Amino acid sequence: MSPAAEVVFAADALVIEGASWLGRRRVRYRDVYGIERVGARLWIGARWAPAVLGGETFSALRLDAIEGELRERIGALSDGAERLARIDARGAPPVHVPWLTLGLATAFALLFARRATAGLLADGLWLVAFGLLAERWLGPMRLVASGGAALAVGLVTEPPAALGALAAIATRALPAGWIGLLVFVRVLRERALPVRLRSALDAGAWLAFALEVRWLASGTGALGLGLGTLTGFALAPVLLRGWPPMSLRRVGEARPRVP
Repeated sequence: MSPAAEVVFAADALVIEGASWLGRRRVRYRDVYGIERVGARLWIGARWAPAVLGGETFSALRLDAIEGELRERIGALSDGAERLARIDARGAPPVHVPWLTLGLATAFALLFARRATAGLLADGLWLVAFGLLAERWLGPMRLVASGGAALAVGLVTEPPAALGALAAIATRALPAGWIGLLVFVRVLRERALPVRLRSALDAGAWLAFALEVRWLASGTGALGLGLGTLTGFALAPVLLRGWPPMSLRRVGEARPRVP
């Protein structure tokens, strides 16, 4: 967000002037799915990308005023009470330090130093990207379980002939299992996701699509990718048990009682 940004409340939308590279952004009140305050920044989830307010121009009092006014405008809609209930139902799970992914990145760097190939480098970068995305929100143990199950499936479908082949399969199977978890969360638990997590998963969907295209174009690993993703998706209800968004049933579906 540009320091010169200005916020104007129009009749049907929040208008943000000087919104980074967009210059000007109009956020309709009906399109707002989440409001999340994180430190000195206010995240407003809307459609394809969130609007983030913060920086030197926005004091804590100003952000409080903007959030309060935005909630009033949404509440004034015909179904405003239900919309606010859905917004408030989005709880943020704890954020984890991605130690597992950092460890895998270190091991991969050592392997790449000995067996430097363009394909291995690309697979390693995909692994690290999805690991950072998934572990930050889901924690390391869920990644170990889903990635390990996907790796087991990959070893059955593509038995490795050597240690190098095992590493190549691992760099493909692990992110496939994690993608299955992320797909489950984004598709089936969307109403419970905080703005930052949903935005990260939307960006991750483009990464997953690019990865799938790359593997299909290379003619290798397509079967392992599909089976690994299905494995992660199938295990998600068990692995995500106890994760805060999973504890919310039918988020926002119940209509508030009218006295």
